[in-house]
Amino acid sequence: MNEGIILVDADDASITVSWPSIGKPSSSHPTKYTLQYRPSTSSTDNGIDSGGSLLYNSLATDITSTTARKRNLTGAGHGFWFRVSAATKVKTGNPAPLKRSGASLDKSSMDYVGHTYRRSFKVLTMMEQSRRMQAPVARLDRSAVSPSPNSYVAHVSWAPYQEEEGVFLGFKLQMRENSGKVGWSTVAKCLSGTEVRKKNLTSRHGYMFRVRPVLQGETGGSESNLDMSVSEGGNVVPFSNASDVVGARRDKARSGGSSSSDLMKLFKNLPKNALFSKGGISKVSLSDAFANVDLVFFYASAHWCPPCRKYTPQLVKFYNDAKRFHASNPTRAKSVEIVFISADHDLNGFKNYYATMPWLAVPFEADTREHLMSWMKVTGVPKLMCLDGRSGKILESNSVGRALDLTRFSKMIK
Repeated sequence: MNEGIILVDADDASITVSWPSIGKPSSSHPTKYTLQYRPSTSSTDNGIDSGGSLLYNSLATDITSTTARKRNLTGAGHGFWFRVSAATKVKTGNPAPLKRSGASLDKSSMDYVGHTYRRSFKVLTMMEQSRRMQAPVARLDRSAVSPSPNSYVAHVSWAPYQEEEGVFLGFKLQMRENSGKVGWSTVAKCLSGTEVRKKNLTSRHGYMFRVRPVLQGETGGSESNLDMSVSEGGNVVPFSNASDVVGARRDKARSGGSSSSDLMKLFKNLPKNALFSKGGISKVSLSDAFANVDLVFFYASAHWCPPCRKYTPQLVKFYNDAKRFHASNPTRAKSVEIVFISADHDLNGFKNYYATMPWLAVPFEADTREHLMSWMKVTGVPKLMCLDGRSGKILESNSVGRALDLTRFSKMIK
């Protein structure tokens, strides 16, 4: 099997892909990748770029991660093709930055790596999306002892599946190492419970998990279809979104001596190194935005998402209360800042939604926004990631569904 791009996740409007490292990156000079895509035109389309409707469009030219998500994918019944390569400069005479699809690169198609399996990746139908379970929750289980040396245990749990009595049989669970060249594998074909402990995990990249219900009368499905979709096909319920990554460890060379500059590095290529503030009326520099801030939250959300619209007012109250508390007790209370990272489908949606928020935001049209969404491994919204403002260390990968309590967050800082 040739190494190439694999499908990590998909829903009814987006696809997440991953690929193996290309070249020999270093901690000081990580490889930057160029990622392109195009709709598949027919069942016989093999993904080759031959001009016209078969011309690839650029998504980004400076990705340092080996995972990326493309949103707003609609209207391609035959799926989508992706390809990736080490990034190169834009053609001379085309000074415009490659922010939008349609930009071209001075690269031969021979320089690109395509799909591992020569099958286009497919989004789900709205009906398929509505039948999916919520993503499982994965966390390190430090109370359990793993049998193998230098290994760890992950506790994975998920919500019960609501289905007519007598139809539900169990749950099928899959996992994958969070590495660009590793696909999904089945852990169990039919579990009766809603939690497992997975032992003997050793990868420093960590692991993610997904689950689906097993129902009576399943027909037409095959695991081979998972090369191109999160659904096995037929009348089988698709797999859930992937869990957050559990067990990932930073390289010592990259994590040693961390400071607030590590937080700033996440905003690489941010236009003028400035974030929006006051609902988009003004801007603030990165250095000022995070100066003397103890707790930083990245808030991935969208106006089209009902749970997001319900959660945002709660977060506004937490933010305003934290600001007031710190102003009145600066030596006792931790300082807080929130950065909105939009998952909206268009600029107007972003503007209207951000106008309701009192915190900072990444400009909608900045490549940094997609980079941060990928870095956060956003598979669903809302998602609220809590970081140590002094070191950039992730304190809680997703605080949604947990208490918005400043005291609780403050205890996470050592």
